[in-house]
Amino acid sequence: MHAIAAIAVSTAVVSCSDQGKEQDENHEASAQEAHHDHAGMIKLDDHEASAFGVKTEKMERGDFSEVILVGGQIESKATDEAMVAATRSGILTLNPTTTTGQPVKASSAIGSISQTRVEGGNATAQAKAVRDAAKRELDRLTPLHADGVVSTRQYNEALTAFEQAETALRSSRQGSGAVVAPKTGVITQLLARDGEYVEAGQGIAVVSANTNLTLRADVPEKYAQQVSRITTANFRPASSDTTISLQELGGKKISSNSISEGGYIPLYFSFSNNGSAAPGAFAEVYLIAEPRRDVLSVPLEAIVEINGNKCVYTLHGEGLYEKHVVTTGSSDGKRVEILSGLESGSDVVTRGAQVVRMAETSATAIPGHSHSH
Repeated sequence: MHAIAAIAVSTAVVSCSDQGKEQDENHEASAQEAHHDHAGMIKLDDHEASAFGVKTEKMERGDFSEVILVGGQIESKATDEAMVAATRSGILTLNPTTTTGQPVKASSAIGSISQTRVEGGNATAQAKAVRDAAKRELDRLTPLHADGVVSTRQYNEALTAFEQAETALRSSRQGSGAVVAPKTGVITQLLARDGEYVEAGQGIAVVSANTNLTLRADVPEKYAQQVSRITTANFRPASSDTTISLQELGGKKISSNSISEGGYIPLYFSFSNNGSAAPGAFAEVYLIAEPRRDVLSVPLEAIVEINGNKCVYTLHGEGLYEKHVVTTGSSDGKRVEILSGLESGSDVVTRGAQVVRMAETSATAIPGHSHSH
């Protein structure tokens, strides 16, 4: 009886020992699996990600338009623009509402000039001399323009100069330092800053009387077959880092010329003049054709270039991010097509990708923030 009991106890001990060993092995396997799941992941605390503006968006396949990148220029009629000129020398004070894109009415004040000093004598006499000279030039060119000897552009420039001089003289005679808009329109450019010292006759702002501007895109001849399929465009003025959507400005395609001019086919769009684009400025133009279906794309801000590769980051929950090397296709100036390296439905970092990049390359993702948890 005692022998049987001893064997039973011995068997129980061995069984418990084997069970404990099996549990340890399972725990180790689980730990290894968990470590494997997080291998290659980038840790960035959710609080830090939020504080530094990291945003994500689930990317799904959808419509995407073919894009042709060309050069172009923003145009308006010469007679639609007028210069707001300083009526006297002094310190310029602009109205708080005087900004690019601000609508103005003819003869309304956009600022004033404090006449701290005027060089060259009486301001009214100066303004009259300038007006008289502009009038003589306009009178000289008028008959020549009628006979076709002088171009319309030259005549319009002389006319604009006379109108500006007339406005300056009128303000001077009124004894006012007011800076007034010469016509009703939109302020498209500010040429002087608030608090700046300006000389009499100096340009302060440009007002465009036309509520619409024209975007001319110069399409290389090799894209002649695609011109008819172009529906709209995005553009980025040479002086700006912002890409503007014609659709957001009520833009529409108005004409295209099938006749090549110096190897380029001009394509024209009309859009609302809200002051975001200055007439005469050159621009990069992203011509957008009819859309393709079932295309995966991400915002341009999601792309990070690393050692010559284009990469995006995806969120996997609990502050874990993963880097993907992707192959890109067309861009419409706002989004870029993804050909490979990213799956539909991925939660992509669309803002703050550089913050995640810092977390990847440094033990302390953000200066002053530790990831020792």
